[in-house]
Amino acid sequence: MIHEVLKHYEKLFVHLDEVLNQDDAFNVFKQIADTYGPTLSARYTRGRVVKNILEDWSSRGVLGSNIELDLNYKNTGNVCINLGSQSSKPIWSFAHLDNISYLTGPIHNGIYPLTRFHEPRIVPGERKGIALVYDDKSQSLIPGAEGIIVTDENNNCSFKADVHDLPLSSRVVFQTEATLDGSTGMVYGSVDDAFGCAALVLSAIALSAFDVEALIVLSDEEEGVVGVGNTGFARGSRRLISKTELQDLPPIMSVTDLHEVKPLLNESGDVVEVTGCGDGSLFAGFASGTRGGVTPPHVLAAMRELSSVLDGKDIRMRENESYVSRSDCVSAMMSTQNVILLGFPGAYSHFEKTPRAHIADLLNLSKSHAVLTAVSQSLSWRKHYQMN
Repeated sequence: MIHEVLKHYEKLFVHLDEVLNQDDAFNVFKQIADTYGPTLSARYTRGRVVKNILEDWSSRGVLGSNIELDLNYKNTGNVCINLGSQSSKPIWSFAHLDNISYLTGPIHNGIYPLTRFHEPRIVPGERKGIALVYDDKSQSLIPGAEGIIVTDENNNCSFKADVHDLPLSSRVVFQTEATLDGSTGMVYGSVDDAFGCAALVLSAIALSAFDVEALIVLSDEEEGVVGVGNTGFARGSRRLISKTELQDLPPIMSVTDLHEVKPLLNESGDVVEVTGCGDGSLFAGFASGTRGGVTPPHVLAAMRELSSVLDGKDIRMRENESYVSRSDCVSAMMSTQNVILLGFPGAYSHFEKTPRAHIADLLNLSKSHAVLTAVSQSLSWRKHYQMN
C-alpha cells in the first residue's frame, strides 16, 4: 500500500539523496552537539543553533517555503519546526533537545556538591566537566569554570574547579566535542539526543520542498530524575500536549531517541565494536519494559511494511530486538495509542565513556523519518492501519 501512497511523492527519494549527504549531516549534528543545552535552557542555547542551521540552508537555496521555526512554541519551552499551514497535523515527531546536567550546591573545601538532573548511568571515576552560568548580555549560558566531575563509590557527585564563586544551582555538564572517525564512520560527542535532533532537522529541511503537514518537536525537559513513575521527565512534551486543543492533537506521534547498544570490549576494557552501529535506524515495539510507550500491533505492522519498502530504496530501518529506554513516549502515550519509537543505535548516552553513534545511521534515520512523515499524510494509509 505504501507504494501507492508514495506516488504522490514520486520525487521524494531522489530529493533525499540529492539534499542529504554525510558532510552536511555531520555538520548539522556537530553544531547542535557542541552547544550545551542543559534542561530548561534548550530554546535559547541549542534552539538558536537550529535557527542558524535553517537560515544557512535557506541561503543555500535548499530550504523550501513550507517550513517555520518557533523557539518557544505555545510558551512551552519547546523548539518546534512546523511543516505546512494547517493547525491539525497527521503526525508529530519528537526528539529531545536538552542534554544531561547537574546543579551545584554551596562550595565546601573548594568542591561543589552536585545534584543530578538526569538518570545516573556511570561508574565511579573522574570526567571532564564545565560549569555554565547565565549571561544577561547574551541572554544565554556561557562557561563559568572548567573542572572535573567526580563520582565516588557511594554514587555521590561533585565538581572540582579553580573558580570558587559559582552561583548556586549553576549547571555542570560533561565536556565534549563532536568528532567523526573517517575510517570507521563512528561519530563521537553528545549524541543523546543531538543526534536524533539533527536527524529530524535534516528530515524537515528535505521535506520543506513538499506538501506535507507535520510538527517536529525538539523538546526540552526530557531529561530528569525518574522514580517509580514517569513524571520526573518528559515534562516539556507533556506541557505541549496539555496546551493543545483536542481536535489539533495528531493521530500519530513518533519519538526519536538513542537506542542503547552494549559495546564489545577487549580485556583492557577498550571498545572493540558497537554492534549494530552503521546498520540503519531502529524502531521498537515498547520502551522500558512497557513502562514507556508501547507500539500497537497494527502500527508495528505498518512500520515493518515501511522497513521493507525502504530497504528496496537502500534506506535501512530495522526492528530493534533489545531494550529501549523511555523518552518523550511517556507523554505521547497519554495522547494517542499510535506511538512510534524510531531511533538509532548508540552507546554510552550518559557518559560512562565518550558517547558514540554512526554517521550512516544519521542519514538512514533522517531519510526514514522523512518517508514516514510523507506516508502518514495519507488518510487511506492511516485508516488501513487503524491510525485515524
